[in-house]
Amino acid sequence: MLASVPYFKLSPQGRARVRDKFTPPGYIFYLVSIMLLFALIVQYLFSASDAFRIYDAKWSVSGHIEQFVEQWAQRTGLGEYPSSFTRGIEPKPIHSHNDYWQKVPFYKAISVGAISVEADVYARDGDLLVAHEETALSPNRTFRSLYVNPLIETLERQNPKTKFVNDSRCGVFDEDCTQTLYLWVDLKTGVEETWPLVAAQLEPLRKRNWLTKWDGETIIPGPVTVIGTGSANWETLIVNKTRPRDYFVDAPLLSIGTESEQLDKDGKVPLYDHTSSPFATTSLPAAVGYVRGQLSSKQLKKVEDLVKKAKDRGIKVRIWETPGWSTKRRHNIWRQLMDIPVGLLNTDDLEDAAFGDW
Repeated sequence: MLASVPYFKLSPQGRARVRDKFTPPGYIFYLVSIMLLFALIVQYLFSASDAFRIYDAKWSVSGHIEQFVEQWAQRTGLGEYPSSFTRGIEPKPIHSHNDYWQKVPFYKAISVGAISVEADVYARDGDLLVAHEETALSPNRTFRSLYVNPLIETLERQNPKTKFVNDSRCGVFDEDCTQTLYLWVDLKTGVEETWPLVAAQLEPLRKRNWLTKWDGETIIPGPVTVIGTGSANWETLIVNKTRPRDYFVDAPLLSIGTESEQLDKDGKVPLYDHTSSPFATTSLPAAVGYVRGQLSSKQLKKVEDLVKKAKDRGIKVRIWETPGWSTKRRHNIWRQLMDIPVGLLNTDDLEDAAFGDW
């Protein structure tokens, strides 16, 4: 009867021949069985190696460096660099204009390497609300929540306390510990009611010694340099050049070195210099008028003269209201300004300024 079954013939003695066990479909059964057995053995070896740290021994064997690299952090617990939050970010002379318009204020700016951010603030009910216009005011979008607290959190990451050091003053960028972050506070309400709130809310940064200071004789650099602009003025923020303080004021670029420039009470010494103002600013149209495809030679010369006058005072320049459209026009003007160079490139498009092909 068995002899009649296809592929399973009997030997002359009536027993199944061994070689016939490995003919279809019999050999398929044996092949599948062997594969399953092999898979079980491999699985067991992997489990055993994990339990008995067999990988540790393999790491030293030539040809296993990829495995070593992949598993090193998990197995040693040494994978996190203490100040790695901004590691690999190259600081760039970019100013995040109206930074609170970004989807993620402050953090987006430093993620591309911008060394300067700007917050417009309104004094409301004893607090500082951040917005470009009053219709956009919101009680939870405050100077503290969008800027002061994120700055503290970031600087604490970059200045971890250990048994070796607990009073470091590194800035937000791991690539350059000494690079300060310029924090521009644009006052949209009166300086007399608004600046005291700003100064008070800077206290957490102040007590950690993270603010750039003027001690009456020299400037002591810090991780954060605060600059008042908008309705801020020299008379309220600076008062006199010998008073210690940890904030500065925006200087009017167009009046520096001109007959209209403000002088001290004796009418001899200009109010604005590097001790009061790290930067002087103006809008591009106010400085040179309408710009077509790029700055003309005459317009470019005018900007160069403005930058030189400020530089002679130890002051850098930021020119705002540069064209946003078209992209080609914007890039042309950016190139011209940075070739002079100005101190900060003013932009709303952080990605383009940081990584665009211009």
